[in-house]
Amino acid sequence: MTRQKKQPAAGFDANEFPTLKEFFSGYLHEDFNDEYGSAAAAARAFRGDASPEESAQAGQEWARLGKILTGQSMPEIQSSLQKLGGAWRPQDLDEFHSLDAIFTGKRHAPSS
Repeated sequence: MTRQKKQPAAGFDANEFPTLKEFFSGYLHEDFNDEYGSAAAAARAFRGDASPEESAQAGQEWARLGKILTGQSMPEIQSSLQKLGGAWRPQDLDEFHSLDAIFTGKRHAPSS
């Protein structure tokens, strides 16, 4: 009997997330902490600058990305996010999920 392994998230196609790629490269650049103070503040700035259509698209892409990355380890999540561009590498799931409410309006329960 062969055990099925979960497909690694690092294999996802970043080109299927064009609005998030724009956000990551334009707002989560190497100086984002100096400019915005946090990834969440950068996400709020992006949402403030984006058109309603871009904002809605970013929310849809973030929700889809969250589903893809569910159950992945932090190194796998970081590797996946690297494919979107930018310099943000969240250190834990709480930091990663700090963008949930900004992009989707849904809050994620903090990790224990």
